[in-house]
Amino acid sequence: MSMKTKKTRSRVYGGIKANLRQAERRKKLIEAGLEAFGTKGYAKTNIKMICGIAGLTERYFYESFRHKEDLLRVVYRELIDEGQRDAMAALEDNEGTPVDAAARVLRMFYQRFYQDPRRAQIQLFEILGVSKNIDREYQNAMRLLADLVRLFLYKVFPRIHEEKLSRSIIPTGLAGSIIMIAHEWVLNGFVTPLDDIISECMDLFMAMGKHLNKKSGSRSERA
Repeated sequence: MSMKTKKTRSRVYGGIKANLRQAERRKKLIEAGLEAFGTKGYAKTNIKMICGIAGLTERYFYESFRHKEDLLRVVYRELIDEGQRDAMAALEDNEGTPVDAAARVLRMFYQRFYQDPRRAQIQLFEILGVSKNIDREYQNAMRLLADLVRLFLYKVFPRIHEEKLSRSIIPTGLAGSIIMIAHEWVLNGFVTPLDDIISECMDLFMAMGKHLNKKSGSRSERA
């Protein structure tokens, strides 16, 4: 490798290496995507608008993303990944009971929508009906949410048959109820107190958990 090549690869602009500057631009575009998609909506947003919010010229958009849909995918995935990490940490926290942990996760989930309506707009509305590829992102996120529901049910009701629960559509149904409750809460302007939302969600979870637990117990007695 020549000295010239080495210098090119390690070129520094304004005290920051080129690859770090690119990462910084990408981060700005993701933040701009969150702002634009979450306030204007995906359909009404164009690349020029995103770059204007990011303070970048359009050529830098294509440095990191192929098209607008690609940016939506990344923004959505970052929101989901962040929520998933925090939810897993809360469920695995030994403070309090598993029921307490589940209530904390639900509060965290809904509170984020209240504190930053852009998240709600993207995760609940803008992500729907864009394309088959984006639909797959949404379906994957719903599967992750259903997995969290299963984990909660395992922790609270250890007698539930693990194999049966892994095949059951009940966790998927409960995950769907979480999302639909969020839809209604957001569309109604967050009128319902958050404590009521959490309480009624937990009532639903506990009722279904007790039902599955009873079925598992009855099956064990017959075995």
